[in-house]
Amino acid sequence: MYNEELMHSLSFYYFYINVIYRFKEVCKFWEFIMYKIIIFILLSSNLMSQIKVGDEAPTFFVRDLTEQNFFFSDTLKLGRPTVLSFFATWCGPCRVEMPVLDTLSQSYSDINFYLVDVSGLTQGKSKMKEDPAKVKIMVESLGVTLQVLMDKYGKVAEKYGVKSLPRLVVIDAKGKVHYIHDGYAPGDEKKLKEVLDKLTDAKK
Repeated sequence: MYNEELMHSLSFYYFYINVIYRFKEVCKFWEFIMYKIIIFILLSSNLMSQIKVGDEAPTFFVRDLTEQNFFFSDTLKLGRPTVLSFFATWCGPCRVEMPVLDTLSQSYSDINFYLVDVSGLTQGKSKMKEDPAKVKIMVESLGVTLQVLMDKYGKVAEKYGVKSLPRLVVIDAKGKVHYIHDGYAPGDEKKLKEVLDKLTDAKK
């Protein structure tokens, strides 16, 4: 009788251990599946943010430095090429590029030029917030007259895949991304002029 009870207890214990083991295996399986799903979502979102030449230019709504509403969809409806230059007050190369673009814009009256001030871009472990007052001081000190669009939450930069500054994006008359360039070094404007000349010639 004692042996039967013992065997019964051992059988129940074995069954219990087996259930726990299988339960853990199932948990590990679903943990693995969830891990794969999360990785897929992260990779997909990252790829979606990688705008490339030939893509439709993302539209957006922001306010400019003078607090005026700006709808980029209205600009695209004009059917003219557009240059977007993403910058920030803490970006050294941006300070060099901005006056160059301002001067260049005077030679291309049939092309829209906009400066987009990016706030919230991550640099290292810090999110760099932009102060409109400092942006205004910077723009005035550089003598730049181009319209400045305020990307207050970094959403426009996100749409245009901005990871570093400056980023230059040229959009053709049909609203498609035609040229992308990251960073700035003296002489980069020569390539930009070639790009703009081709776009203006295409309209003739």
